[in-house]
Amino acid sequence: MPIFVFMNQATDSSAANRSVGLAHLSPLTVTERELCHALASFVPVTTWLIIGPTAWLVHHRSVRPTPIWPLPTTVMPLTEAPAFETLTSVQGSWVPFNVRGRVVGGLVLPDEWSVSSTLLEGLASLVEGVYIRRMAIRQTIWQHLLEQLRVRYAAGEERQALLSEVLLRSLNLVPQSTTDAPITLPYTFGKESDRYGRSYPFWPDELHFIELALAITHPAIMQLQVVGLAAAGVAHDINNLMTVILGRAQLLELDAGEDQLTDLQMIETAAEIGAGSARRLQRFTQVEHIVIQPVDMTTIAFAAVAEAKRELSLPGNIQIVTSLPILPPAAGASGLIYTALKNLIVSAARSLPDGGIIRIGGAANESHVWIEVTDPGLPPSTDLQALSAQMQRAHMLELIIARQTARIHGGQVRIEADKAGGTCIRFILPRWNEQNGVTHADLEAP
Repeated sequence: MPIFVFMNQATDSSAANRSVGLAHLSPLTVTERELCHALASFVPVTTWLIIGPTAWLVHHRSVRPTPIWPLPTTVMPLTEAPAFETLTSVQGSWVPFNVRGRVVGGLVLPDEWSVSSTLLEGLASLVEGVYIRRMAIRQTIWQHLLEQLRVRYAAGEERQALLSEVLLRSLNLVPQSTTDAPITLPYTFGKESDRYGRSYPFWPDELHFIELALAITHPAIMQLQVVGLAAAGVAHDINNLMTVILGRAQLLELDAGEDQLTDLQMIETAAEIGAGSARRLQRFTQVEHIVIQPVDMTTIAFAAVAEAKRELSLPGNIQIVTSLPILPPAAGASGLIYTALKNLIVSAARSLPDGGIIRIGGAANESHVWIEVTDPGLPPSTDLQALSAQMQRAHMLELIIARQTARIHGGQVRIEADKAGGTCIRFILPRWNEQNGVTHADLEAP
């Protein structure tokens, strides 16, 4: 095993010069190519610089994935880590960069070469800076891809083709039938589908990305999300209704006779129990984590209209007319917003047994963005039967899902009388503030 020190005054001087050569580089801004350029003047031609999941041949500044995981944490000959043989054919050693308890990279050096500890410390600091930035960039890119995957799958794209496209683009996964190379950790997207994989190992963050992609496109996942939103919305509505019952019962107790008081107290107790159960259900079904991003409400609305038409198989007496302007970005999770808007359109169509025109529009103000679904059904009336029908519509499952989706985004759903007759349902979300990345959820909705 090599000893990484310099043996004479000349090499000490050379080590000092090398350290000076790296001194102008900052961990905050240095790139892989800049590091390779700085190292090329004093390391052998066969030196590899490894930063996280990539390996750079220093003198040629070429890059390829690291064919080993996990990276060894101690200095060792390459013969003890056979996977490193694919990087270089020379006999050498692996020198890791351990920073704050984790290996962020290292050097693959020929045996005859020695490196000072001072130089290694300087390199480790620079490599850590690159490593942190690159891993953060990977996470950002993959989060964006997962969000696209969620929306496109919800919009009806075929699962296997969609997974194949996203995973090929992000991780270079290919069908096993298309390559002669040995496949590492193959994945199957369906019982009859080809096996996908690649010839070099996966890093833990890549495995996590694949798991999330497979989970998002699992047929039951979207349905479970919707059921959870519906349950939370129902619980919220039940809690509100129980509050009305409880309040009325307490008011009646003030003037009740002895024979009525016991019955009212039973009603009050039942309402309290029901409200408590509703609150527990709401906490149990609440969405734990939502990735809030700037979303294009117009694009999502067009996709929701297309899917609603496919789901409903609209009869000839119902038309959907879309008139959507270009809207500023809203703050939310596009997959959930898409589901909510589709449900609003479906509920509007189901409220028109005699047919009619459903109009889809949108608008925005300084604090909020909204999509409007307007239909001629259930106009305002003082007739008790019509009012009852309106109340039933307000508690339709599709509207409950939309209301709960808006709530968890800091928005709301409003049901209003349309000026031309009929009903206007407005799905309102906070605008995305492009300057500081926060939303205006605390401002009053229109």
